[in-house]
Amino acid sequence: MKKSDKQKPLARKLKGKKAAAKRMRSPSRPSQTTTRLPFEERRRLIVKKAAEFFAESGFSATTRELAEHLGTTQPLMYKYFKGKEQLIDEVYRSVFLDVWSDHWDELLVDRTQSIEARLIEFYISYTDIIMNRGWMRMYLFAGLKNVGITSSYIKLVEERVIRRIAIEVCFAREVVFDSSNEARYLEIAWALQGSIFYYGVRKHAYGLDPHVDKNSLIRDTVHIFLGSWPCDRKLSSSALEVVS
Repeated sequence: MKKSDKQKPLARKLKGKKAAAKRMRSPSRPSQTTTRLPFEERRRLIVKKAAEFFAESGFSATTRELAEHLGTTQPLMYKYFKGKEQLIDEVYRSVFLDVWSDHWDELLVDRTQSIEARLIEFYISYTDIIMNRGWMRMYLFAGLKNVGITSSYIKLVEERVIRRIAIEVCFAREVVFDSSNEARYLEIAWALQGSIFYYGVRKHAYGLDPHVDKNSLIRDTVHIFLGSWPCDRKLSSSALEVVS
């Protein structure tokens, strides 16, 4: 065999090694087929990823840290949101407001059904939406950091849930609800909300395993709650006729 023939495989091997080393030194380039998402779609994706981040890590991260988690840069993030506060506002709207069902508002005041049936149906439907790891953890993190999400949501719940429950239970029990006892009955309605809500905190925020399923807990809690509702002043028959 000629000497030149023996050197050919060695030359090819060396050439291959050089090419491999060159590829390792060269920075990888993004694929030419990468799809550029429309502005609104990209914005929604950022909100979704930010919600996941806040639920797991809280609200203490800087905009730079947040941008890194979202897989983008700080300047690019400012193209979609003016700042962290605006992004948090969008997360609040997406996670807490957009999932609110108008059916709940109608259900709570539907006097063609018994108050017990209404409350059970409402809380089963409502907790199906909010009782998950992401929602619960974000709610608690927001309260600890005082970013405004929790306080805004509490105001919403008091107006659209708690007040309606207090009024409707009083009416069903033929009890006067006015400025003299409003505060008391609102707090009692909050006690119902809190006892059911804490079931979700134990399960989804603390990782504890409750003793019974959620819907059984709701039925029992509503039944006990209604049975112990205080009846200080009964509505007169004429007042009942006017209200109904």
